[in-house]
Amino acid sequence: MEKIDMEVDDFLSYCDYKGLATKTIRSYDQTLKLFLQYLKDECNIKNSN
Repeated sequence: MEKIDMEVDDFLSYCDYKGLATKTIRSYDQTLKLFLQYLKDECNIKNSN
């Protein structure tokens, strides 16, 4: 698992901690995973700073 993937997981855990709705967290999860895939495939970005 890449560092950027772990950061997304941390963000989603934080959203859960803050009490966001399950549907909202699922939406964030889907959107961020699609965005990460785009960054990796199209922009060759695999790490965050």
